[in-house]
Amino acid sequence: MNECIIIKNAACMTMDEQRSADWLVIEGTRIAAVGRGNGWEAYTREDAVIIDADGNSVLPGFIDNHFHVVEAGLSTLFIDLSGARNFKEIGERIKAAADKRESELIVADCLDRDALEEKVFPDRTVIDKYCNDTPVAIYARDYHTLILNTFGILYFKAPLTLEGAEVDKQDMPTGIFSNHAGARLDNKVSSSFSEEEIGAGINKIMKKLLSCGLTTVSAMEGGHMAFSNLTSECEYMYHHQDSYPVSTELFYQSTDAELVIRKNLKRIGGTLYVDGTLGRRTAAISSEYCDAPGQCGVLCMDAALLTEFVVSSCEHGLQSALDAIGDCAIEAVLRAFEEAAKTCDVRSLRCRIEHGGMLRKDQMERAERLGLILSMQPGYEGEWGGAGGMYEKRLGNRYKESNQFREIIDSGIMICGGSDFPTTDMNPMTGIHYAVNHPVKEHRVTLEEAVAMYTCNGAYALFLEDETGSLTQGKRADIVILDQNIQTIPAEELKNTKAALTIKDGKIVFNRWKSC
Repeated sequence: MNECIIIKNAACMTMDEQRSADWLVIEGTRIAAVGRGNGWEAYTREDAVIIDADGNSVLPGFIDNHFHVVEAGLSTLFIDLSGARNFKEIGERIKAAADKRESELIVADCLDRDALEEKVFPDRTVIDKYCNDTPVAIYARDYHTLILNTFGILYFKAPLTLEGAEVDKQDMPTGIFSNHAGARLDNKVSSSFSEEEIGAGINKIMKKLLSCGLTTVSAMEGGHMAFSNLTSECEYMYHHQDSYPVSTELFYQSTDAELVIRKNLKRIGGTLYVDGTLGRRTAAISSEYCDAPGQCGVLCMDAALLTEFVVSSCEHGLQSALDAIGDCAIEAVLRAFEEAAKTCDVRSLRCRIEHGGMLRKDQMERAERLGLILSMQPGYEGEWGGAGGMYEKRLGNRYKESNQFREIIDSGIMICGGSDFPTTDMNPMTGIHYAVNHPVKEHRVTLEEAVAMYTCNGAYALFLEDETGSLTQGKRADIVILDQNIQTIPAEELKNTKAALTIKDGKIVFNRWKSC
């Protein structure tokens, strides 16, 4: 007989036509019934596990549609520089790691330049003061800049002639790398870790995912930054994706559609960068950066190659996803899909733009006509949006045009939500919070619309709507109970909400619930 779990006294957001319920029953791996009143009593039996939700929210298990699984695993091996206020604090953390001498390589991440008192990245000479006899590599917060000490430059044989290798007035390397040079080094740094180390890190991340109520993630692999192409990450996930307690849906980073077809995969891309980031001023925008006159970002893919890739992917029936932030990059993507639409049913493939942060209103109609899905990260607004934030520093008054969730939804485009972890907080409630509390009020969405980004919309964006994404009879029993009722608390408190209990395929896999 299948195991039976009954959740009663619940504020269920079913995310289907029923909209709400106050109990549900799980038998085996599936949802057996959902309803109101005392109907759950008909399902009681001696061995049933009965959970009193105490009026708290019960939702479908969360889906993160843009998550870097291998990079997240690697991040558990890195020194966290979050909150570092100046070069001294960075150096002290690096020196403490060097003194332990646990490995021959020191890697750190989450360095936020805009949070530093110096307002610039530390160069190799700064890092050398704290560690000059061990290779040190530091990733910026958005992972699109990599900083090495002098030892690291020699250790990794840094490609000093490639674009993105910064030099000083004496034409000497500063140790700060981005673009092609940064991507080459990113490959070397990531390849320094063994499969065993990566696997152990991913296992730690899986536990954290479940503790946030996440039951499915889109695995976006292939390297940290624009021009990276770590096929090894894709291959690792290809061979291990079925071994994790959280469902992982792999987007394989390649421009070779036939390769992906041979692997019996249905998705391609994900981290195929069409441009860079706003933080690095490499997102391709149609006007100059306010804090860097003359700069408008870069396009990482030639227009002809981009179109050839999109057309080929569509002809092979693949769901393709392209990483584009600036409106010029989005324009290139739209043109490529419009070309593909001349011979293919693009809408049926549910192709995606990852991020799409600077999507213009005049581009929304075209994206909707193509049936493109926007895979967006509301947490970006929490990190960099609003008056005084990084977006305003880069874009001036155009910061008000970033991540226009309200307008995108109203134009008929579906948005699925993600974290881009390890760039922003993996807790979906953080993303839900900033979708509801966007710093620009005109772009705010309702609570139900925000939850949909991480549940039913997330499932649709992966062709999983028949299996998960809503609390519907017959669907997979992926469920989260939150520690409060998010429909009754002030909107400003949403980000403080946490998962209390997570159920995956009918099994309780995370539990800090008081009555169970």
